[in-house]
Amino acid sequence: MKKRLAALIIVLMILSPSVLRAEQKYCTIGELHDLIEEEYPDGWQESIQTKWRTVEINTPVIVPDTDKMPILFLRQVKENEIDVSLLPGEGWTSDSGIRISASRASDPSKPNFDRMKIESNHYYAPVNMEMRLEDFEGKTLRELAQEIMDALECVNQGESGFDVEHPFDVMVNVATDPKTKKSQECYVSYLAYQTVADIPLFWHMSSYLNYDLPVWKERIPLVNLLMGMNAYNGMRFMYCPLQSKTIEEDVPLADFSQVQNVLRKEVEAGHIRKILEIRLGYTAVDVKDDPEGYTGATRPIWHVEAWWCKNGKAKMVEDDPDYPTNDHGKLEYAKIAIDAQTGEILSIVGDAAPKQKTKGIEQYQGYIGWER
Repeated sequence: MKKRLAALIIVLMILSPSVLRAEQKYCTIGELHDLIEEEYPDGWQESIQTKWRTVEINTPVIVPDTDKMPILFLRQVKENEIDVSLLPGEGWTSDSGIRISASRASDPSKPNFDRMKIESNHYYAPVNMEMRLEDFEGKTLRELAQEIMDALECVNQGESGFDVEHPFDVMVNVATDPKTKKSQECYVSYLAYQTVADIPLFWHMSSYLNYDLPVWKERIPLVNLLMGMNAYNGMRFMYCPLQSKTIEEDVPLADFSQVQNVLRKEVEAGHIRKILEIRLGYTAVDVKDDPEGYTGATRPIWHVEAWWCKNGKAKMVEDDPDYPTNDHGKLEYAKIAIDAQTGEILSIVGDAAPKQKTKGIEQYQGYIGWER
């Protein structure tokens, strides 16, 4: 028995790290998408018992419907001008620069909402895009978003796409006339991720750090799509055109079970109290001294939004009854970046986030290839 055990130890010692990594389960983004669609059509649902409480996981999991996840270098398109004559309707104005923005004037006969009380209602992922707005002719959020996208695509520059099917924040403003007390939906706006290679680009890695990086003007900026419209012909949109070059056609991704395991561990430790959403995509990291002027690179991550507490025993801070908040406004709200290739937590940002060794993760450090 001892001889067999010694032989086994020797075999494990001579195995190279690359051979051991080969035993890990990797998959393509297409396989991940199909797995989530089949096994988690209603999201990840699980009840986890900890020493202090039971945590119910009921979390949407969003994976892009595409076959490959390439590694790309990115650069900004700095000189942008659009021809407003290409946009539908009249009354358009635009601004040029790193960001493209355009807006269309409202019907001058619209009510003066500035004199009304405005209530802003936020809807977070997963947003019900079939929700109808009665004061927008009963159209759905999807139909209204498509109207804005039809205008945007008339002048879309660069290689930018937009994940408007999965916005991360939709705001519907309701105006109430102080005299008549009549209320009406007056404005709807969408925040959605831009996409590269049909995959959402969340934020730069700095957005997941608890400290500010030194300012670098060439850093890939915040690139979310912002668009909105009112019920009186007014419309606007703003985005940041990017260019890319492919460094690697496709890279392997860790199986979703590895992501679940690392999150489950933090739930059991009492840190995670609720997981709001899990979404696969890219963060941007810095590239320096590229001869073609590319200043960023894509890094595959799972973007996780959760409630995070440092102490497993601690109770969450209760809302002020006079100022109730939503799930994303809690003091314990945190964003977590998980390496999509290893399944390991890269960084956590939030008021209650723990101390972490994150130095240098904002820099491009290569990737794991299929050959490993």
